[in-house]
Parts: sequence; C-alpha cells; structure tokens
Amino acid sequence: MRQALALLFLAVFGLPAQDLPPGVLTLSRIRARVGQALDQLPDCTCVETVDRSWKPAGKEIKPVDRVVLQILFSGGEELFAAPGDTRWEANPSDLLASGMMGNGPFGLDLKIVFLNNVSVITYHGDESSAGRREARYDFSVARVASAWTVRNAGASGVVGMRGSFWADPETYDLHRLEYHADDITPDLLYTDISTTVYYDRVRVGDRDVLLPQAADLRTTGVDGENKWNHIEFTHCQGFHTESTLRFGAADAAPAAGPAATPPRPAAEGTLPPGFRITVVLSAPLDDHAPVGSLIDGKMAASVMQKGKVLVPEGALVKGRIRRLERYSDAGDYFIVALEFMQIETPSASLRFYSELQDVDRPEGVEMMLTTTNVERGELNHTGMKWSKTDRVRIWTQEVPGVGTFFVRGAHFLLPAGFKTIWQTEPYPAARP
Repeated sequence: MRQALALLFLAVFGLPAQDLPPGVLTLSRIRARVGQALDQLPDCTCVETVDRSWKPAGKEIKPVDRVVLQILFSGGEELFAAPGDTRWEANPSDLLASGMMGNGPFGLDLKIVFLNNVSVITYHGDESSAGRREARYDFSVARVASAWTVRNAGASGVVGMRGSFWADPETYDLHRLEYHADDITPDLLYTDISTTVYYDRVRVGDRDVLLPQAADLRTTGVDGENKWNHIEFTHCQGFHTESTLRFGAADAAPAAGPAATPPRPAAEGTLPPGFRITVVLSAPLDDHAPVGSLIDGKMAASVMQKGKVLVPEGALVKGRIRRLERYSDAGDYFIVALEFMQIETPSASLRFYSELQDVDRPEGVEMMLTTTNVERGELNHTGMKWSKTDRVRIWTQEVPGVGTFFVRGAHFLLPAGFKTIWQTEPYPAARP
C-alpha cells in the first residue's frame, strides 16, 4: 500500500505545473511554508489571555472569568505557567480549579494537519476575506490517526478532525485554521467541539515568525450547554534559560541542588504600575499598512521616580499593528489596535505592558464609536407620526496591553508624532 501511495505521489508531482489539478501546487507550497515556519520558530513566550463565557441551554451567554497565563513554546512543545511561576505544565487545565481550557495552536495542530501525513486535504477554491484573496482547503483526520485528546466530565478520548484552512496563494502564509471534532465518543458528552486559530507574522528577536494571534474554542454539550473561550496571544518574545526547567510537582525534584529557573525573557525589566506615559509615532501610519507590521514610537517625556530617570525622553518604543479592520455598518470606519511591547533605554530593555488611556483627536479619530439608528413610521390611527432613535455603542474585544481606537472615513493617515497615552499596569499575574 505504501508503495502504491508513493507511486501516486510521484505520478502527481512529476506532472508539469500546468497539468496539475487546481490547488495542488499551491498546497505543496503552503505545507512547505508551514514546515519552514515551525523549523524557524525560536523558543519564545507569550502572554495568553482567555476570556471564558458560558451559555446554559435556552439562556443568554454570559462572561464567566478571565484567565491570564504564560505560554512557552520550546522544542516543539507547548508549556503553561502562571506568569512568574517556576513550574510549567503541559496541560493548562492543571493550573485551574475548573472551566474549559485548550492547547495546540502554536504547533501541535499544525503538525497534525500539515506535516504528519495523516490528513486528507482537498482544494475548495479561492475566497475573498477583508479585501484579500485566500486559497481555501478542506481537510479531515480520522480518529485513529488523530492526536486530539478531549477530556470532559471525568472521561477522556481521542477525536477525529474535520475543517478548513485559508492561506495567501502568493506568499503561502497561513491565515486561519478552523476545525471541528469528528467521531466524538458518547462518554465525552459533547455534540460539537470547534477551534478557530488566526495566524500572522510577528517579530521575535531579529526574525519575523508565524504565530497565532487569537483563537476561539467553542463546545456544545449534549444538554445544549455552550462554552466559549476567546484567546489572545500578546507580548511574544524570545528567551534563553539559565538552568533546567522543572515540570510537574515540586516534590519530583531532587532533594538537593539548585531550584529550577523559569525562562528569562530577553526584555529584563518592567516599569512599575501607575505611570502615565505618552508615546508618539515615529513614522506615519495609514490604512494600507498590513496587520502585523512593526512600528516604532518614542517617549514624549521622561519617566521619573523619586527624582530618578527610569526612562529618558526620546527612548525607542517597539510595537506592531495588532488590528486594522474596515467596516461600513455605521458609515465607513476603521478599528485600529496597536501593541507596544518593549522600551529600549541606553542601559536596559523594559517590557511595555500598559492600558491605553487616550489618543490624539484629529478629525475622525475617536476612542469610542456609536451608531445611530432612526426609525420613522407613517400616520397611525391618532393621526400622529412616530419615530425611534437608538444609539448603540460599537464594542471591541479588550485585550490587556493592546490599545484600540476608531478612525472614521474611507481612508486615514495618522502622522508621525501622533500621540497615544498609556498607563502602566502590573505585568500579568494568574487570575482564577
């Protein structure tokens, strides 16, 4: 059988490019691109913020809590810890008392779908999303070949996968991966489990690497209960270790010897909380900039504490465009999100972890956006007209360390010197 498959592979890929079925050559290049991305992915950590919601059968969805963890990708494995903790776990649920959690978007899912030769992939066609052309492929992975393990209500089992992915047909970069559980065993008490992961290139150290930006994990129980985790990955940076990582309980370590040291991020320090900081853009930013682009800012004034300069005026602030989306439901407008991650001073690098307070307000720039809906009726039986006006605020997902604002219009240009005002926050600690 293996020989037959190998001959089929040679027969297909030995054809001239013009004779290949649609999407085959592009698929081979997408798979190669994913493999290259994983091979080049350095050891890195990110802050993982999980907003968990719950919807009982027949009721409205409501938020449950917010979980903040640190995720480490090293040696092809994903590990989790409370930020600053010295113990790393392979299963994020081990760090929590209850609730739904998941793992896999950094590399485990990609290996199953693209690299392990266990998925059946078919070309679906090209689609357009947010003004960009994408090649869509559908795939399936049988339960016997899948490594997706689901745990619920004391039961554990492997499930199959079926889903789709979208990639740039010119650069072959993966944009989105979406899949559902297939062949769910009855003891897991789920009728559906779905995961959607959004990918983009992020600067880590001196290279641009493919990393997940956000993800959604949803489940539907046999009783109609729905759970939803919205996940954001921010403040990703490389690290190097000074000692051996410790996994599991502390009593598994030798009785004597040095304690395990967690990964030490390249950015060594963090500003104390409560400081108000103004960052100005070093270069103009317009609506043609791609999401993920690196941006630079400068400190508009020195940060002082007890007469000591913590950060000098003019210090470089490094960041990236986190979000740049155009909408027309309330007239043309853009949602812009900037993520500043690091301050470079002559003596140190500092993590930038702050909450956006305000921005410059040239025409069209707003911190909050509302849409007005007006309804007018005809004459009724009293002979009087009626009208109804609703003002609805447009909400965005609030992500720690990421500043979001709105720009009205079909196009925009934020000039060099555009000010964003932030307040420093404690670097995230675990929240139950």
